[in-house]
Amino acid sequence: MGILSDLDKKLTDNLYEHGSQFTDAVADLPREAVGTVDRLMPFIQPEARETVKSQILGLIHEYKIEASDRGAE
Repeated sequence: MGILSDLDKKLTDNLYEHGSQFTDAVADLPREAVGTVDRLMPFIQPEARETVKSQILGLIHEYKIEASDRGAE
C-alpha cells in the first residue's frame, strides 16, 4: 500500500498545484490582459460585468490556444 499512497499523494499535490489551469480559463493569461479587462469593467452595466468579463477572457484564452496551434504547424 505504500506505493499507492505515495502515488496518490503525488497526484493530489500535482492537482492542487496545476488544477486551476483546467478549471480557470484565465490561469495562463498574462496579468496585463486580465488587468486591461478589469479596467474596462466600469463601462459595462453592473449586472452584466461578470458575464462580459468571463466572455472576454474566454475569447482571449481561445485565441491564445488557436494562435499556439497555428505556430506549431
